[in-house]
Amino acid sequence: MGDHSQALAQLQPGTRIFAEGPYGAFTPADSGRGVVLLAGGVGITPLRAIFATLPGHVTLIYRASSERDLVFREELDAIAAARGATVHYLVGSRAQIGGDPLTPRVLRSLVPGLDQQEAYVCGPAGMTSSAVRALRAAGVPRRHIHFESFEF
Repeated sequence: MGDHSQALAQLQPGTRIFAEGPYGAFTPADSGRGVVLLAGGVGITPLRAIFATLPGHVTLIYRASSERDLVFREELDAIAAARGATVHYLVGSRAQIGGDPLTPRVLRSLVPGLDQQEAYVCGPAGMTSSAVRALRAAGVPRRHIHFESFEF
């Protein structure tokens, strides 16, 4: 927990607070294009809301090192079933999976018509930059790639 989280834990019930935001450009618009969401670890947090609410066909790809690192799995499966969306879990170390699961070839195999999609990427900095490079190499135009990374 960071300084702000620790300070919040010390607040007494009834304390008046001022909250604002969210800020940034990581908010999707209905472009009429398909959407692919690539999440790594806690990067699922903003993408979970997009997955549940964005109209049209949405594909979620969730990368985690282990099953215990998957957050919201039951919820994500229920959202996918309810809206007819697609979810892919890429779980395990690179050694366990047999290499990098976020390559242009793998992404194209998981998302038909990938180069015609809007892509939203959120996760640790290394995963985010790797995923953005793979999306570009798979033919997704830079203007259709939106990303946010979590660094601790």
